[in-house]
Amino acid sequence: MAVQGKEVKIIKPTKGKDGDDLLRVGAYCRVSTDSEDQLNSFFTQVQHYNDYIRENEKMRLVDIYADEGITGVSIARRDEFKRMMRDAKNRKLDRILVKSVTRFARNALECIEAVRELKACGVSIYFENDNIDTGSMNSEMILYIKSAFSQSEAMSASKRMQTSVRMKMEDGTYVNSSVPFGYRFVDDTLVVEPKEAEIVREIYQMYLSGKGATIILKHMQAKMPEMKWSENGINYILSNERYIGDSLWQKKFTPHTLPLRLQKNKGELPKYYCENTHEAIITKEVFEAVRGLMKKRSKCYKSPTGEKAFFSGRLRCKKCGWVYKRREKKNGTLYWTCSRKGRDSEVCHAPELLDSEIRTAFIRMFNILKQNEHILIAETIAQLQALKTKINSGNNAIAEIDEELMALSKKNATYSELLLQGVIDYTLFVQQTDALNQKIYDLRTRRIKLINEDEDEKCIEQLRELQRTVNAAECLTEMDETLFEKIADTVLIEQNGTMVFRLKCGLEFPVERW
Repeated sequence: MAVQGKEVKIIKPTKGKDGDDLLRVGAYCRVSTDSEDQLNSFFTQVQHYNDYIRENEKMRLVDIYADEGITGVSIARRDEFKRMMRDAKNRKLDRILVKSVTRFARNALECIEAVRELKACGVSIYFENDNIDTGSMNSEMILYIKSAFSQSEAMSASKRMQTSVRMKMEDGTYVNSSVPFGYRFVDDTLVVEPKEAEIVREIYQMYLSGKGATIILKHMQAKMPEMKWSENGINYILSNERYIGDSLWQKKFTPHTLPLRLQKNKGELPKYYCENTHEAIITKEVFEAVRGLMKKRSKCYKSPTGEKAFFSGRLRCKKCGWVYKRREKKNGTLYWTCSRKGRDSEVCHAPELLDSEIRTAFIRMFNILKQNEHILIAETIAQLQALKTKINSGNNAIAEIDEELMALSKKNATYSELLLQGVIDYTLFVQQTDALNQKIYDLRTRRIKLINEDEDEKCIEQLRELQRTVNAAECLTEMDETLFEKIADTVLIEQNGTMVFRLKCGLEFPVERW
C-alpha cells in the first residue's frame, strides 16, 4: 500500500538579523607605513570595497579596519584587527572581506585560530585573491597551506633584513634611528641639542658629586616638570655610551622563531662597538668615572641574594598603589617596604612589614575563612544566585544546563547497570553511551562559554572554586605558599598596617596587624 506523500515547504535561509536582510560586511586591510602612501592606500581600499559592496544589493558596509603593514607578523600588535574581532563577537558583522591571506595574517596558527573564532561567532571571511570563502570551506587545509606560505615569506624577509643590518654593523655604516635625550637626528646623524646637552652634563656632575639617582630624579622633576622623568631614565642616561660619541649595536635582537619579539641580547648574538659615530656630550674620563662609581654603589646597596622572595609582586600599598619591595636587615631578617618611599616627591607613610608578619596574617585569614565558610562563602553564592535568577526572571541558562547534565549522568549510570546485569549487550551500550557522552561534552563546552560571557556567573564559579579549595584544606598552623597561590591575588597594605587579602574571586579580607 503506497504511503500518501506529504507536501514539504522549504523556507529559504536568511542571514539578516533584527529584521535587516542585508549582510553586514566589514573589510580588513593592511596599509603602508608611509603617511602619504597610507592615506592614498586607505582611501583606495575604501573606494574598492564601497564599489564591491555597491554591486551586491544584499551587502552593507559596516566598517573598514586598517592596520599598518609592519605589524602583520603578529596579531597582538594590530589594534584594528583586534577591534574587528571585538565587533564580530558583539554580533556587528556577518562577513569580512580581505584581499588575500597574506594581508590577514602571516602566522599560520594565529590565522587558523582567528578563522575558527570568527566562525564560532557566525562570521565568514572571503579572501578575494585566493578565492577562499570560509563560509563554504569544508577543510582548513588549503587555508593553512596559504597562511604557512605567508608565514614562511615573512620569516624569510625578516632574516634578509637582519642579515643586511648586521653587515652594516660589521662595516660601521649602520645608522641607529633611536634618538637619546640630548640629541636630534639630522641627515642620518646624531646632532647635539645644546639645552638638553647641558641637562645631561648636569646629571653626570650631580652623580659624581655623590648624589644618587633618586635625588637627581627629584631635582629634574622640579626643574623640568614638563618632562616625564623616572629613575630608570636617569640610570639610562648615566650608562649610555652614546653620550661619549660611541655606539654599541645589537643590544637587542629578534629571534628567528615565532612570535617575532624583540629581546635583550644576553650573549646569543655578537654585539658591535663602534667609536666616534657622532659628536660627544660627555668626555670618556667622566663616563668611566661614573661607571666605576655605579659599580661600587651597586655592591654596597645590592638587593638580598638568593631565590626570589615569595611575596615579590604580591604586596601593594593601598594608598599610593606602588608595589612593596623586599629589604633585609643586617641580622638577615626579611622585611617589605613601599617602593615609593624615597623615590617620589610625595611622602608615603605606608609601614614596613616583616615577612613573618604577612605569613602569620595569611594563616589567620585562612583559618577564619575555613571556620566561617558557610557564612562567608556559601551564603554569598546563594545570594548571588538568587539575585541573578530574579534579574533574569528565572531564566537561568546555566542552571538548566546543570540539570540536563545531571539527567544525562544518571542515564549513563543506568546503562552501566543494565550492561552489568546482562540486559543489554556491549554494542548497544557503546552506541547509547557514546551519544550521551557527546551531549555531555557539548553541554559542558556551552556551559564554559556562557560562564566566560556572563560576569555574574563567572563570579559565582570563582566562589565555588574557592569553596572547594577551602573545604579540601585543613586549618593552617604554618604558611602554605601553594594554597596562597590558589586562592589569593594580592595583599593591599593600609597606612595603619592592616593587610587586606584580595582573593581571586574578588572578595577582600582585612587582617589587622598584631
